[in-house]
Amino acid sequence: MEDKLLHAIEEANKLVEKSNIKDPELKKIAFSKAVDFFLTGGPKTENQTAVRSGREVNVAGGATGEFWTDLSEAVGIDVPTLKDIYSLKDDKIYLVISRVKGSKKNDQQRYLSALIVYAYHEGMKLEWVPSNLLARAAEHSSLYNTSNFSKNISDSDWFRTDGAKKGLRYKLSALGMAEAKSYLKELSAQGNG
Repeated sequence: MEDKLLHAIEEANKLVEKSNIKDPELKKIAFSKAVDFFLTGGPKTENQTAVRSGREVNVAGGATGEFWTDLSEAVGIDVPTLKDIYSLKDDKIYLVISRVKGSKKNDQQRYLSALIVYAYHEGMKLEWVPSNLLARAAEHSSLYNTSNFSKNISDSDWFRTDGAKKGLRYKLSALGMAEAKSYLKELSAQGNG
């Protein structure tokens, strides 16, 4: 641990010196943040993601192109077709299809969530997806209901959960992965809904 701390301090010093920050208070803040950054793993390599406090997802620079390629290879659907299903904005994934499969709202929420979690898993290599990212995607598709959304997802055998309330995270079970992939193939075959 001591070596890791010394390395973090050394790297933080280099980074702050390079930044040419003049204000001493800002320099202290920058140093503190840089030490934290290096203690939590430092710069992310290509196609690597980090979850902070179970809430934020940060994707390494340049991952947008890799996202589409990785997702395409995982599901076997070409990138232009995937871009007719998904949208990627500020490292957040949304659906751009006009409707989601399911006769009831809870079924639609399950399918939407499966597609979103699948894309984070395969495209961004994120094993656990924070609930706030699912909520944003559901709001974007007008399928978010604060009282039932989390329960509908948690009760499904397509998902595994970790944490509670604002720290709640989801990942797909093997069944959920298969259902999401199957539904993506169905969407690509029908012209994306």
